[in-house]
Amino acid sequence: MIIKQALVFLNGEFTKTDVRVENGVIAEVGTLEATGDVADGEGKLLLPGLLEIHSHGCVGEDFSTSDEKGVEKMRRYYLENGITSVLATTMTEEPGRLRRAMETIDRAAKGTSEGCRILGINMEGPFLSPAKKGAHDEQYLKAPSAELLEELDALSGHRIKLVDLAPELPGGMDFIRQYAGKKVLSLAHTGIGYDEAIAAFDAGANHVTHLFNAMNDPKHREPGIVGAVCDRENVFAEFICDGIHNHPSIIRMMFAVCPEKLVLISDSMSACGMPDGDYELGGLAVTVQNGKATLRDGTIAGSAVNVFTCMKRAVSFGVPLEQAVAAATQNPANSIGVSDQYGVIRPGAAADLLLTTPDLALCQVWLGGVPQK
Repeated sequence: MIIKQALVFLNGEFTKTDVRVENGVIAEVGTLEATGDVADGEGKLLLPGLLEIHSHGCVGEDFSTSDEKGVEKMRRYYLENGITSVLATTMTEEPGRLRRAMETIDRAAKGTSEGCRILGINMEGPFLSPAKKGAHDEQYLKAPSAELLEELDALSGHRIKLVDLAPELPGGMDFIRQYAGKKVLSLAHTGIGYDEAIAAFDAGANHVTHLFNAMNDPKHREPGIVGAVCDRENVFAEFICDGIHNHPSIIRMMFAVCPEKLVLISDSMSACGMPDGDYELGGLAVTVQNGKATLRDGTIAGSAVNVFTCMKRAVSFGVPLEQAVAAATQNPANSIGVSDQYGVIRPGAAADLLLTTPDLALCQVWLGGVPQK
């Protein structure tokens, strides 16, 4: 198949050119003769398929509680919305439920599905601070434990790729040193300041979970984790651009300061793709009203939108199109070490592709070169 004359997202810029796909991968990029199966990309954008590395659920399902059919339902929804790869994201849960979730995700990832790829698991909890628990159930929070991580990783088929933790918890820094280079270690739900964040990065952490949320606000004398992210190279920060978790001005500011470090996520829960109403997240009751998900005490409890919507909203808030697309494709791929295959358009990469209008209306999705409906 050849996709002709689209504006192709290459190395952070849009270039009008052609893309040839063979055997599920991108074979060639450049001016190509129109032979065989040809898709007309004139006047449209060709993007890599989006990566969602922090999503708990959608369409009434949840990675922590759903069975294999529920996971398949989610995978179809993601793919229909231009999200070709995900990290299945778990919550702080009762230990038995968390163990079952790992086994379920492993079985679902092994099985055949018409939906998106599962690239691994993002384990958000239970290694989080009670002081910044957000929508996590405090009774199940605990200090970082290598024993528990190894058990859960084995149950998941060793799919745990990203581990969220508060480094100030007992043993937190030792845990970072132990798993540095083995897992992506993300500072999350933590009360640490700038100096402690720098120390955690020096120890081997290289990621931050939903920047600005469930952490101390930056101040001019204590810039906190936000300041540490700005100062350190080779660190990525998740960023929710739904207009609820972060003000549009903050979104514009961070993209002006360090766009190459930002990873768009949705932090979506089961209400994503569903109407307003009552739901559950991590065993806690959640109400969604006017698209905002909250616990009974008003705490924001994830989101009810997907990452494609977050990308479009970022652009509507004034973020340059190229930066928003990179933050939903190549940046998350770089952050979890899969940019050799996903989140990019170049020869040898998987032909996971999106054709959109200039204003990001989704026209066509390909997964491994196969058109989706």
